[in-house]
Amino acid sequence: MKKIFLLAVLLAFGSVTFAQSKDKNHEDRWEKFRAEKVSFLTTNLELSPAEAQKFWPVYNQLEKERWEAQKFRREMEEKVQDAQESMSENSIKKLTREFAGSLQKEADLLVDYNEKFLEILPAGKVLRLYKAENEFRMYMIKKFRDRKKNGD
Repeated sequence: MKKIFLLAVLLAFGSVTFAQSKDKNHEDRWEKFRAEKVSFLTTNLELSPAEAQKFWPVYNQLEKERWEAQKFRREMEEKVQDAQESMSENSIKKLTREFAGSLQKEADLLVDYNEKFLEILPAGKVLRLYKAENEFRMYMIKKFRDRKKNGD
């Protein structure tokens, strides 16, 4: 009995430690990604110190809200994927409206923040922001594919 209890404690401790190290590893990778993105955008936008002081808090808030909206959209995508056409008509209508609303929320965020950015930056730099975000996304996809191809 003592051996079973000891084994259970060791397994529980090991899985908690593994989960914590996995979370820490994910956190470290996320911070590295964020730092690389900030550096990339800073270089491409050529913000003055005054612009940077106003821009970064707004951009960081957008990223936070965009992350939440995307998380909700992914949850809705899963619900749509798992939904059965045999559900009631009202349930299906509700689900489709929630799904469409999740997409609309992301679009509304970008429209709202575009106006905020235009209050902070010249229009050319806002355009450069969108280009730089897309370039960074492509850069990261290429980096990920190269790393996978090389077996890292």
